Amino acid sequence: MAEDLRRRIGSGALAAGSKLPPESELAATYEVGLPTLRRALEELQSEGLIEKFHGNGNFVRRPVQPITYASGRHPQDAPAVYSPLLRIEVTVTEVRAAGELQSLLRVRAKTPVVERVYLSEQAGRPCSLARVYVPRALDAPLSEAPWSPWGDDVRAHLLARGIQCAATAERVTARFPSAEEADALRIVARIPVLAIERTSVDSTGRVVMGVLLVLPSDRAEVVFSTGGPELMGAGK
Repeated sequence: MAEDLRRRIGSGALAAGSKLPPESELAATYEVGLPTLRRALEELQSEGLIEKFHGNGNFVRRPVQPITYASGRHPQDAPAVYSPLLRIEVTVTEVRAAGELQSLLRVRAKTPVVERVYLSEQAGRPCSLARVYVPRALDAPLSEAPWSPWGDDVRAHLLARGIQCAATAERVTARFPSAEEADALRIVARIPVLAIERTSVDSTGRVVMGVLLVLPSDRAEVVFSTGGPELMGAGK
């Protein structure tokens, strides 16, 4: 079933953006049960060929430009330029440090922390989920724009207050999403994500910002660089 649908999508018989027949109709066409059909559809979804909108059905996915996370950016770098189609929603709450968050920020349990959740969306598809944490003692209200899907605006805001991120460490892992992440990013649990844990410290080694970033592997990419921008073009 997956191979036949894959062939029909590749040939254009099922055009980009078109809606697939209802699952009950597809199951009858292929003479299989719904559980078997859904496994085939999940396989195609994990390959980025189709996407499922709950309550509206399955659609052949339209090609989209992946969102790019550039690791190794420096405070002196020019601001990143994002697609005009990118939309970013930010929610702000206050939480108390515990467990993973306590370890990320290296603070005592129950320390007040400001949490900003950035959910970016492009062409109607969520493409990144970032949770940005700053100890409340260092935080202050942000302006509404410009926002970055990774929370770089928070780093710029800290710098404006005289708090410089002297060093940043990043840890990248590939894993399957949690139920909460899959729901926010509208992906099935079988689609892997890139999870990036980012910790920024000041010149004294104090953690001033922690970020937990989740990127779906089918609509995002990570670029690593080890030199400044002037070195990147040295060989051209």
